[in-house]
Order: sequence, then structure tokens, then C-alpha cells
Amino acid sequence: MPAENPPSGGRLEIEDDGHALIVRIANESRANALDDTILDALVSLLEGPRAAAARAVVLTGAGDRHFSAGLDLGERTADELVDYLQQGERRLGRAARAIASCPSPVVGVLNGAAFGGALEIAIACDWRIARRGARLGMPAARIGVVYAADGLRRFVAAMGPARTRRFFLTGGPVDADEAYALGLVDQVVDAAALEEAVRAVVADVSAAAPLAVAGTRAIISTLTERAPWEEVEGTAAQARARAFGSEDFREGLAAFREKRPPGFTGR
Repeated sequence: MPAENPPSGGRLEIEDDGHALIVRIANESRANALDDTILDALVSLLEGPRAAAARAVVLTGAGDRHFSAGLDLGERTADELVDYLQQGERRLGRAARAIASCPSPVVGVLNGAAFGGALEIAIACDWRIARRGARLGMPAARIGVVYAADGLRRFVAAMGPARTRRFFLTGGPVDADEAYALGLVDQVVDAAALEEAVRAVVADVSAAAPLAVAGTRAIISTLTERAPWEEVEGTAAQARARAFGSEDFREGLAAFREKRPPGFTGR
């Protein structure tokens, strides 16, 4: 299926390879920087039927050098930049929430450099695979910016407060292996093995029952958002009841007893 490219400097390239929905951030002349078109398109896609129908969504960058340089600061003055950053942060927040609440798991593939807001997008993914040698950085403090609370919350949930402090307060870039040690990424592979690693993750997710995957993700989201315990229990009760009442539960149990692969349908 050919990629779909909305008309603008920045765009999403979308491909359904039969196993996952592949989404590439494409803005090559600006190191795949995130502009309004890209962020709005990402929200629309992840909240729409194509993402819901996929067993997994893979989010990566076009080309082989950059995942994304984050929000494009351009040549704006300090006054212009304040308004631009605040608007951009709101769009970034919506995109991160769309990733976190997507009905299908989202795998972030950091195929190259990732900076600033691009890491907020990545940290919202269910897990992150990085190409060995890729550089990752959060330079907000080095330009005098205090990062938005919702974005910081996601980093703290993934990395812990001490490592988040180190990453944000120094502002210096780290390579993929150090990012793994910090908890910023979950897997680091050589460039030649990146595609195979992504396929393996997608295959593992696709083999699981969709309702069980969606329900578990929903519970984890309420836990990481520090929702009231009553809300966590309510989310869990709904997800578990739906799973226990599903055809997939009966199919999974039968397949386990018959020692065969299950044929899940999401019902």
C-alpha cells in the first residue's frame, strides 16, 4: 500500500504492512521536526478506526538519520518563541495522550536522533526500540525552558525521579546505550537488526488476545497517571469483565488445553 502524504512541509507516511500500521514522521529538510500538521495528523490517526483495527502501531522517523528533532524552533524571537512553544506543547500533549490511549499498542522505533518534544512522543509509546549510536537529548533547560508537567510526568513514570532530574537538568545528549541504562528506551539494537527487532515485537503483540492487551494497557495508564484507586479498580473491573466474557477467552483456554496456537479475533 503506498504511503499517504498530507500536503505540507511535514507529513506522516502511513503504511499497513499486513502485520502493523507503520507511521513515519517525515519532514526531511528539518530533521523530521514536529510541525502542526504532523502532530494534528498523528492525533487523528491514532484516535481513528485504522489504528483501532491494527494489532500494533509502529511509530518511527522517515529516513535513517533522524527519529525527530522535536518542535522546530526556527528563527523566532524570544517573545515569538514563548507563544509558539506553548501552542506546540499543547499539541504535543494531545499527541502523547493519543498514543497512550490508542486502542492498539504503539511501539516507538528511534531509528536516529531524537530531541526535545520528540522524546515526549516516544516516552508515551508502550515501549521504545532505539538504533545503537542514536543520540537522544532534552535541551529544554539549556534554552531556559521549564518543561510542561504532563510531559515530565511521563518521563518520571518511565525513568524514575532521579534519572529524570539528571536527564532534564543537565540537558546534554546521551547515546542509545546510555538511554537504555537510564530507562529512556527498552531495547537497543544495531541498525542492521532494527527491522527484525521491530517485527519480533509486533509478532509477539499480535499473538496475544487484543482485549487482554487493551485492558492491561488501560489499567497501566490509570496507574501511571496516579488516578484515584477507585478509578483504577473501576477500569480494571470493566476490562476484566469484558475479557472474561469474550470469545477470545474461551479460545485461549481451549488452545492452551489443546496445545495449539490460539486464533484470536478481538471478540
